[in-house]
Amino acid sequence: MANLETLSRPYAQALFEHSEGWSKDLDQIASIVSMPSVSNLIDSPHLSYQEKVDKFLSLLEGEVETKSVNFLKVLGESKRLSLIPDIANQYRLLVEAKEDKKTIELFSPHELSEEQVQKLSLSLKKQFGENLAIESQVDESLIGGFLAKCGDDVFDASIKGKLEKLRNQIT
Repeated sequence: MANLETLSRPYAQALFEHSEGWSKDLDQIASIVSMPSVSNLIDSPHLSYQEKVDKFLSLLEGEVETKSVNFLKVLGESKRLSLIPDIANQYRLLVEAKEDKKTIELFSPHELSEEQVQKLSLSLKKQFGENLAIESQVDESLIGGFLAKCGDDVFDASIKGKLEKLRNQIT
């Protein structure tokens, strides 16, 4: 099957080129789609796709703009509702590129305080540039330190990464 990124990119590009202000609705819709019960609804073999679209839209009634509802109907007709999280991600990347903004995924073995995130952001700005948005996440497998990802770029300052590097040097 085709790569989800390849399938979702044209939808995100169309939203980006023809209208503004999709971020809030797309994020909200993507978070709803990622819920297990909604994901099961979309993947259900017992419902027609029109029934799936109708039930999904009923969940969003009054929560999103009319243009978003219309977009979801188009996705539903194309049987592409499951692409919504990927479309939201592709749209976010387009907006960030336009604003020359980068999102850094910051992984640490425990929840970071706001002060720690601020200190790390100063270091990360030297590595990735000035206009950063930092999304902090917990990854207990890191043991200590942190791992920062920005697109394909990775800055690994974790204990786990250092141990793996040492292991590779020894073997």
